[in-house]
Amino acid sequence: MRGLRELGVICAFTALVTMPRPVSTQQAPIHAPDGGTRQMIVSIAVPSIPDSPFSATVNTEWTRYLDDGSTLVLGNHRTIARDGQGRVFQERRGLAPVSDAAQATRLTMIEIADPAAQQIARCVPDRTQCELQFYRSLPAAVPSRTGAMPRGAMKSESLGTQTVEGFDAVGTRETTTLAGAAVGADRSLTVTREFWYSPRLAINLSTKRTDPRSGIELFTVTDIRTSEPDPSLFQLPKGARVIDHRGGR
Repeated sequence: MRGLRELGVICAFTALVTMPRPVSTQQAPIHAPDGGTRQMIVSIAVPSIPDSPFSATVNTEWTRYLDDGSTLVLGNHRTIARDGQGRVFQERRGLAPVSDAAQATRLTMIEIADPAAQQIARCVPDRTQCELQFYRSLPAAVPSRTGAMPRGAMKSESLGTQTVEGFDAVGTRETTTLAGAAVGADRSLTVTREFWYSPRLAINLSTKRTDPRSGIELFTVTDIRTSEPDPSLFQLPKGARVIDHRGGR
């Protein structure tokens, strides 16, 4: 009897030890890190031209049409400038809902292009850091073309001239038909771009892009001043750490 009692105690103890623990219902599910999706649009280009100083505000409005029929509209405002030496200053800012006019967009980067030094500095305010790279000046203007392209065809047409923000502007519309298979679509796509170009400033005062893949992108230049901009705009931020990516230079 004693042996049986001892055997029963051992079996009971073993059962308690090997019994699996219940899984806590409060534990959150887990997964590996996810990179997410980042989208950006490239606004107007400002070529480096000496003896043609100006400063202005670039306004961006991006309208996207979602699958459920709703509309998403984002935008921002940023400062651009060019001095008499041809140096170019540009802010880069994040996008925010245009319905919230009081919401300021975050300054993500400052770009300072210096053609004499053949360098462009890209400064990140949050890191107080500037990276230097080689800079190649952009052409003051490029011709619009009509004809076949690697993935489709383009048609260009003149829109005449008009006054935009007090400056004479030349209008052009480019319509590009893309072959569906070339861009991964099941049908051909039509993309239009409309420009109003100022020969005096050598920039597009208004650009409108309509693309079924991304929506409507509208860029307008306002608050144009042709006086010499503040020289401090073209100086690297004080105390910024400079990283030179130009090799031996």
